Amino acid sequence: MVMVLFFVMAMVAAYTNRNLLYEQRMSINNFRATAAVSAADAGVDWTIAMLSGARVDSNCVAPVAPAGGDIDFRSRYTILQADGTYTFPKWGGGTGTLFSPICVLGNAGWNCKCPDLATPLPAIAVPANSAPMFAVEVSSGGAPGVLTVDVRGSHEASREAAFGSFGNYNRVQVKIALVRALPNPPVAALTVGGTVDMAAAGLKLAVANTDPTTGVTVHSGGALTANAVGALLETGPAGSGSTLVASVDGTLANLAAVPVVVPTPNASDDPPAAVGLFQSVFGMDAATHARQPSAVFIDCTAGCTSADISTPVANNPGRIIWVDGDLTLDSAATLGSAGQPLMLIATRDLTLAAAVTLNGFVYSGRNVSWSAAAAGSVAQGALVAGGNFTGASDVTVAYDADMLKKISLSYGSFVRIPGSWQVIPLK
Repeated sequence: MVMVLFFVMAMVAAYTNRNLLYEQRMSINNFRATAAVSAADAGVDWTIAMLSGARVDSNCVAPVAPAGGDIDFRSRYTILQADGTYTFPKWGGGTGTLFSPICVLGNAGWNCKCPDLATPLPAIAVPANSAPMFAVEVSSGGAPGVLTVDVRGSHEASREAAFGSFGNYNRVQVKIALVRALPNPPVAALTVGGTVDMAAAGLKLAVANTDPTTGVTVHSGGALTANAVGALLETGPAGSGSTLVASVDGTLANLAAVPVVVPTPNASDDPPAAVGLFQSVFGMDAATHARQPSAVFIDCTAGCTSADISTPVANNPGRIIWVDGDLTLDSAATLGSAGQPLMLIATRDLTLAAAVTLNGFVYSGRNVSWSAAAAGSVAQGALVAGGNFTGASDVTVAYDADMLKKISLSYGSFVRIPGSWQVIPLK
């Protein structure tokens, strides 16, 4: 009887432990699923940040000395089309799968690899202990400026067989959209809130806009001085019959009278700025514009020269170079190109003091001075000054609709589209 009772007690204990084992297994599965979703969601945030970042190497970090293959993350994984949509590079000349950046969480933090055609399938170290990982695919979002970010997250990298091979993972998908840094490009090659003046008679002010959809050469809030009128060489679309110079524009002058509020990128409590020229051009106030992830903020309250911006410009193609203060371009150089135009914003005075070629969009919150030492300088794209424009040497400004379109369609920061987040259950 005692043995029978012991046997019954053992059966009862086993039955009781069965529920405990079931709950333990359920907890483990919940942990794995939660860790996998968290890893995937971390991958979404990482991808959004990387899409607004600088040049990266095959390890997804900014190189100390960028080489020819070190392009920015956005250019590495997206190809901009004429209508603002994107196509995506694939293995095998476009017939294979999408490139997949991959990251593993190790003891020293996240270790990532960013493959491309130049560095295919790089090896990645996988810790022996449990470590989350994620792999990213960027694809079309179905509309201009919209992308789909698909991230596979796993709770334990050591369980995965090879690079990009996930056997036990969760997928998180989210759509992201580009907040354009220049939503409405100017219609004039030279836009000035105040007056346009040439320092002496005999100097040339060559301003051209051959774009048939705009055609304005100079748009100013104030008057063009006698020297400027005498020096102005206009080139507009053939047979347009439009007024190439629009001066003494009271609306523009009133917008330009509103000062650019000096931004504080690390603060979020700036008072609302009055609507001025800056907000009418960029669609947001200066403080908000400077805080966006794709802006490279340079503190120039004591004044900056070409040496202060040369490295940021070289290392951050496709991003906004934000200069808070006065900027003097005192070294001969070419900034920007047709394929990767420059977007430069200076909150105060901009002075050209050397032979500089500017390819892209340049904005000065105050005055633009084309000094005598700037002879031979060229601004290709568009130039905007919130204050006055003064030329002490021959000035050449040419409107380039293609550069401005590229900036308008592709420069800016990506943000999540509300309600687009979804998780695909654990496989």
